[in-house]
Amino acid sequence: QGRIFRDLSLPEVGPAERSALYIAMIETLAHLHSFDLQSLGLQGYGRGPGYCGRQVSTWKRQYDAAAHTDIPAMNKLAEWLANNLPPDDNEESLIHGDFRIDNIIFHPTEARVLAVLDWELSTAGHPLADLAYATLFYFWPTSVKGLGQGTLLGFKDTIETPSFEELVSIYCRCRGISTTIANFNFFLALSYFKMAAISQGIYARYLIGNAAAENSHEFAKLVKPLAEKGLELSERSSFSSTDHSTSGELFRQSRKGQEMLLKVKQFMQQHIYPAEKEIITYYAGHGNTEDKWKKPPLLERLKEMAKAEGLWNLFLPDVSGLSQLDYALIAEETGKCFFASEVFNCHAPDTGNMEVLHMYGTEEQKKEWLEPLLEGKISSCFCMTEPDVASSDATNMQCSIERDGNTYVINGKKWWSSGAGNPNCKVAIVMGKTRNSSASRYEQHSMIIVPMDTPGLKLIRPLSVFGYLDEIHGGHFEIHFNDVRVPISNIILGEGRGFEIAQGRLGPGRIHHCMRSLGTAETALQLMCQRAAQRETFGRKLYHHEVVAHWIAESRLSIEQARLLTLRTASKIDALGNRKARKEVAMTKVVVPRAVLKVIDCAIQVFGGAGVSQDFPLAFMYAYIRTLRLADGPDEVHLSTIARWELLEQSKKLTAKI
Repeated sequence: QGRIFRDLSLPEVGPAERSALYIAMIETLAHLHSFDLQSLGLQGYGRGPGYCGRQVSTWKRQYDAAAHTDIPAMNKLAEWLANNLPPDDNEESLIHGDFRIDNIIFHPTEARVLAVLDWELSTAGHPLADLAYATLFYFWPTSVKGLGQGTLLGFKDTIETPSFEELVSIYCRCRGISTTIANFNFFLALSYFKMAAISQGIYARYLIGNAAAENSHEFAKLVKPLAEKGLELSERSSFSSTDHSTSGELFRQSRKGQEMLLKVKQFMQQHIYPAEKEIITYYAGHGNTEDKWKKPPLLERLKEMAKAEGLWNLFLPDVSGLSQLDYALIAEETGKCFFASEVFNCHAPDTGNMEVLHMYGTEEQKKEWLEPLLEGKISSCFCMTEPDVASSDATNMQCSIERDGNTYVINGKKWWSSGAGNPNCKVAIVMGKTRNSSASRYEQHSMIIVPMDTPGLKLIRPLSVFGYLDEIHGGHFEIHFNDVRVPISNIILGEGRGFEIAQGRLGPGRIHHCMRSLGTAETALQLMCQRAAQRETFGRKLYHHEVVAHWIAESRLSIEQARLLTLRTASKIDALGNRKARKEVAMTKVVVPRAVLKVIDCAIQVFGGAGVSQDFPLAFMYAYIRTLRLADGPDEVHLSTIARWELLEQSKKLTAKI
């Protein structure tokens, strides 16, 4: 059972569902074009390279055989197509050949594709031919009423369907290709040439009495305007779609950053999203066993695949060659799936620990610990917060690091040590107090490397977050250190340098957290819109209720505002460094979690009871994002920092005026 829409304007459904159906259609097309012919056993399906050239010849031949009168526009269009074949005419994907919305069966109540019909013209060919054919009605001549597919007049101008640019952008994002498509004018012109040739053929069959359609005599009137539209489109130099959500006009990525972002999007579409169900099932099935801390084999395979494709350690500028702005947009993309950042070796706390060792570690420390972390051979945890003191004031730390000959002895308790439950966690970076009573309170703490198998180090218990153990990230543990001895060479940068290191570590890390959170918000908003289009209350779709529509609008506003602030902060770090961007980092750390929580909360409300159940990811999202209002410093500490910097800046302005 399902729905087939014969009218392209989908008058049976409301605006939000109409948009969702068109998006589902274009996502299905992108998925179809992402299939590997060889893995499907379809080698030799079709006639090999040169698809576009063959299409021009085929439809020209069929038109000539059916022509009843000379139409100069058809001759000119055929000549232009033959002389302007795209240079990549050897590209081959599985293509449908007649992909349009009335050849799709949708779910009875959801904006989801169940099946694609009419595969008679399918072959191996250029994928953009399908995309152009599926979107050609956005350019439909106003003088042509249609070819039996319902309302076309004004279709391209309606605000109740996604725009052409939006659909092309979605298609490109799903496939991981550039949103600026060269030679798309050729494919649109070819689509109109094909439609004109089909119309001529229908009329020719009418003349000899073989036409099945009652209105087949009217098709003769369509050939000329369709050919003229094809010629008009052929004169366009390019068709581009701009993804405004990345704020690209204000904050431009480097060319390498753009390329890596496209590769990450493509990898996620092809490998990560399809793996979500299996990985969720793994953790659900091992929740009450010790195996819950082990990584699913599929996750390890994905990591090897990402590493092989060069999508590895993207967070570290000196390794990846990316700026903070470049990586910020990549981090947002990985935030759309709860385990994606780990696949690219870009997950906390390893990223922060690798930054510490990269920036402040000795060559010996880098060789022993940084290199295996960068290679993904081991993982790590970070031990700073303590259970017995108010950790919002980090100078309260009681864990001691005392020099004893050629060793340091560590004693104390830590908790919220993320990642410590991972069986592959081999090292901790511990922050504690070193004796130096004469120094400033910010120069009495140090960071030290502690191997996890050191005698005296004991994992006490995992801490749950709103009931979640967060197994995928190795949990959050309480750890006790009882006379733990490590060599003096394990101290990082020197005694009393702990806060200096922490400030260098936390700046970029906070931006990464925030951008991943915005990716989570995008997923929550997507789920909210889908639910609003699928469910009805009091005889109306949820999105018809003004309060729900306003939640959707407010969520988009929150995401865009938070993203702009975060990208501005990343850009300032690139330009001026961490210290000069401290105020912006603090602002971002306050604004983003609040905004994302607001979006998730609205999504939960739209889902009702299902929103807080294990059947949907929203409850886990909320629990995870809520911790960010505490992790790396609570909101209140950051607000005090913002106020202090603001007052200082205002006082300087006032002094200057006086």
